[in-house]
Amino acid sequence: MKRLMLFLVLLLFPLIAFAGEKVKGTSFFVTDNQNWKTGEKTGYWAFHGKGVANSVEGPLGTVRIECHGAGFWNANGSGGEGICLHGADADTWTSSWKRDMGQKVGQWKILSGTGKFAGITGEGSYTPMKVSEDRHVSEWEGEVSLAK
Repeated sequence: MKRLMLFLVLLLFPLIAFAGEKVKGTSFFVTDNQNWKTGEKTGYWAFHGKGVANSVEGPLGTVRIECHGAGFWNANGSGGEGICLHGADADTWTSSWKRDMGQKVGQWKILSGTGKFAGITGEGSYTPMKVSEDRHVSEWEGEVSLAK
């Protein structure tokens, strides 16, 4: 029985030892938005935003961020998806984001990293907020793992 318990502990050790760190922060964007009506209460949107992602919890720090995306809107709200590039020079990571039609909260996932972020993984949620026509803020949280 002791050997079985030891085996189970050793089997689970990699999962415990490499668990991700919690992250939380706010991203601030200046955006270039385009909208096309496709009906009376429907349309398509696209945007490009640049700004700063400020992590208040976890290992990510404060970095530059550039995002691109597109989606649709209707009487029930909007939804869309895109990508973001975080960081600068050789130390960057790329994430995808998606928010389903009419939902206030979206999901993000890290796709890849370079330099000190090589091997990074992670995912979480975000809540976008429109401040003005060309200013947006997103509050985000989740979990990331940096390669050791």
